[in-house]
Amino acid sequence: MGQKQFDSLMLTKSLHATTLYLFSGLTLFAQDGQPASSAASAAPEEPFKVNTEAWDSFISFNGDRILGDPSQHQFTPSVTYYTSYTTAGKRIARDSIMPSIATSGPLFGGDGYGAFTGVIPFDSQYTNQFNAVGGWKYNLTEYIDVDVGGGFALYDKNSFGEGQPSALGSWYRSEFYFGLIGDFLLHPAAYIVYDSNLEQVEGVIGVSQRWELAQEVYFFWEGRLGYLNANSYFGYDGPAGVGKWQNGYAYWLTAVEVSWEVIKNGTIAIGGGYAGNNDGTIGLRSIDMGPENTFYGKVSISYSF
Repeated sequence: MGQKQFDSLMLTKSLHATTLYLFSGLTLFAQDGQPASSAASAAPEEPFKVNTEAWDSFISFNGDRILGDPSQHQFTPSVTYYTSYTTAGKRIARDSIMPSIATSGPLFGGDGYGAFTGVIPFDSQYTNQFNAVGGWKYNLTEYIDVDVGGGFALYDKNSFGEGQPSALGSWYRSEFYFGLIGDFLLHPAAYIVYDSNLEQVEGVIGVSQRWELAQEVYFFWEGRLGYLNANSYFGYDGPAGVGKWQNGYAYWLTAVEVSWEVIKNGTIAIGGGYAGNNDGTIGLRSIDMGPENTFYGKVSISYSF
C-alpha cells in the first residue's frame, strides 16, 4: 500500500469519528481543509495527470457508478460542548452545545458530504443557530484535491457579521466556497468563500495533520489564517442614515484535539484552541464586537454507522 493510500485510510477512519470538529473548523459551515476520503476515486499515480472519473461517471448514467458502494456511505450523529464557540476569529457565544448529524459517501467519483448542526448557548443573550452545509471533494491529481460546496445559517436573533447578536443585524447567512487541498504532509489548504448576505469575500489558508498516538487514539492539530472583507456587515442595507456597514479584518486560529474510539465507531474527543482577530472591540454605532482573543475548550461524543 502506498503512503498516500495509507494516510488517506488513516485519516478517513478518524474523519468519520470526529466529523463534527471538522465541519465546525472555520466559518459558519465547512471548509475543513482535509483531503477527500477513501470513498473518492483514486487519482492517477502520476503527479500532473488529472483524474477524469467525475466526468466519466457523469456521462455513464450508471447509478451504481455515480453513487458508489452503499457500504461506504456513513452517518455520524454527535454532540459537542464548547466553553466558547468561535467563528472566523470571533467569539460568537460562551458555554454552548452543538448537536450535529453529518453524512459522507461516494458521489460522481468524489466524496459527497453534508451536515446539519445547531449551536445552543446556555446564555440567552447569544443567538441560537441552525446551520446546513453540502459539498463535494475530489482527488483532482495525485497530490491536489478540490473542495466545493455551500450552505446557510439561520439565527433566532438578528445578528451581524459571523453571528454576533444585534438589533441592527439580520437572521440568516448563505455561503459558497471553493478550496484546494494538498494531499501530503500537513495538508496545506487554501479557500475562497463568498457570503451573499454580507456581500463578503473571505480568503483562508491553513495546515493540519493527524497522528495516531496509540491503537484507536489520534491527535489532531490545525492552524489557519484568514482575511475577510464585507460590504454589508449588518447583513442588509443598514439602518436609515447609516447605510451598509463596510468592514474587514484578519483572523487566525490554532486548535488541537485528542480522540479515542472507545467502542467500534463510537468516539469521545477532548480539545481546545485559540482564535484571534484585529477587528477591534467596538464597531459602528458603538456595537460590541466581542474580544479580540478567545481561548476555549471542547469535549464531544460521536457515533458513526
